[in-house]
Amino acid sequence: MINTIPYFKNLSLGKRSQWFGVILTLPALIAIFATIFYPLFVGIFNSFMDIKLMNLKDDSLNWNGFNNYIKLFNDRYFWNALKNTVFFTTIWTFGAAFIGLIAAILLNKETKINRFIASTLLIPWIIPPVAVALLFKTMAASRNGIFNEVLKDLGLIKRSLRFFESPDLVGISVIFSTMWIAFPFFMLFFLAGLKTIPKDLIEGAMIDGANAFQRFIYITLPSLKGVIVISTTLSIVWGFNFYDFIYTVSKGGPLSRSETFVILAQRMAFDQGDFGYTSALGVVWLVMLVVASFIYFRQMKVI
Repeated sequence: MINTIPYFKNLSLGKRSQWFGVILTLPALIAIFATIFYPLFVGIFNSFMDIKLMNLKDDSLNWNGFNNYIKLFNDRYFWNALKNTVFFTTIWTFGAAFIGLIAAILLNKETKINRFIASTLLIPWIIPPVAVALLFKTMAASRNGIFNEVLKDLGLIKRSLRFFESPDLVGISVIFSTMWIAFPFFMLFFLAGLKTIPKDLIEGAMIDGANAFQRFIYITLPSLKGVIVISTTLSIVWGFNFYDFIYTVSKGGPLSRSETFVILAQRMAFDQGDFGYTSALGVVWLVMLVVASFIYFRQMKVI
């Protein structure tokens, strides 16, 4: 078909092949622009506009300048959401990575029982976060919740704890719950990474008298560096966008103690109808993720 077009008839076979490749990739490029770049441009544009739910039917666009950003940086709820998002994401990412690494090392040998255990440990990651949230909410209930009953039986508490209703406990409860969800993700990554370490390297270290800890520090960890960087980066991005679990167990409360960027954006957009503010929040959020990822990669000497 391409050969029937007059322009392409005079081209060499190599040039025609190049143009044919461009034409084939054009639909994908259009799809990427329509689903990624166009919404990004619209979001940046809207962040400079005064867009409220009440005036969405108005065809006129009200320029707002940097007022949305000024409002954002002077909003205590923004700084609270930033603190919660960074704190929660950092703790559960590296906590889940540590647990996942230990699990991967213990299950590294190819045996039927190890494969069965590894498959079983994937369940928290496979189950939808909303289902996990409802499960944890039931287990952590102040009345007849299994967590409280076990703690009472062990004599550790006398009164039931309100894990997701108490301002003092909701943060740590969210962190530990999310670590339980996230550690199988790291376990899979680390198991795959451990398979790539040459056995000769391990055996040579053992012959030279290196103990298990020395082999871990000088062979295993350096060999897993790339895996660690990729998995933690993906987890951080996922953590910044984590919404359904936290919203289900606490809706960002109580007293905004578990409110993160995504929950704040949802509240400002759909509860208060301030889409200009929400767009500004999204732009700041995106810039922070890009900068944090770049700094992290640089520190790990990946780029």
